[in-house]
Amino acid sequence: SSKQNSTGISVLWQRRAYRRKLAMARVLRWVWPFLLAGAAQADCADSRWTDAYSEERCTIDGSIAWVQCLEPIAEECGMRMEATYKIGEGTHSMAIKAAPGPGVVTAYYLSDNGGLYDKTCTKPWVELDFEIMGNQAGRGSSKIWTNLFVGACQEHWQFIIVPFDVTTDFHTYAFEVTAASVAFLVDGVVYRTVDTSGFPGIGAATGGRKLQQFASVWGRAASDEPEGIPEFRAALGFLDGNRNAFPLI
Repeated sequence: SSKQNSTGISVLWQRRAYRRKLAMARVLRWVWPFLLAGAAQADCADSRWTDAYSEERCTIDGSIAWVQCLEPIAEECGMRMEATYKIGEGTHSMAIKAAPGPGVVTAYYLSDNGGLYDKTCTKPWVELDFEIMGNQAGRGSSKIWTNLFVGACQEHWQFIIVPFDVTTDFHTYAFEVTAASVAFLVDGVVYRTVDTSGFPGIGAATGGRKLQQFASVWGRAASDEPEGIPEFRAALGFLDGNRNAFPLI
């Protein structure tokens, strides 16, 4: 992985759950858009993680996972992985080097509804998000979208600002979940804390160990169906404006 082409985009995931003492030594490095020749495994599933969709865009070679973003449209960009087990209170983290440029998101999140955004807003769910937008990365600082979903599409979002470019090095993103609060940490620093004692469903999801971990890279072009609330869409931008090279397959 040290021999990456300088135009490659690396995203590293290191899954850990400190307080639950889960032994998770597997490290994933996502590279967009380059392919790995001679890979040992044609998808990224194992006993603890499975591919939710587009497994053909993810390849494991030892402890390294390689993801393809083939073209600047949603249906050809990225994939999602999901944990095969449930979690609750504790600290849950992932080390990530995010994908750069407009229209692309590197996400790490916890959810109790299978990781899906219910656009009908008819069924309540709990979700905690780090949505790392390449469009919000800067040389001296970056804005990261954090969010807490409760009820039916009730979003409690906030940008946090970190003093580095999220696309140039690896940083650890963590949720610290207790019975009454959720903290969003980056590299061990608390950037946001939410009192969840008055929010419906949080206690049942965390105390009952109903949350599932998800990791994804995804994108949107101007011609694709919009995703998220207006503030999110405005911050994301479009893949059409992403000047990084895409492979011609």
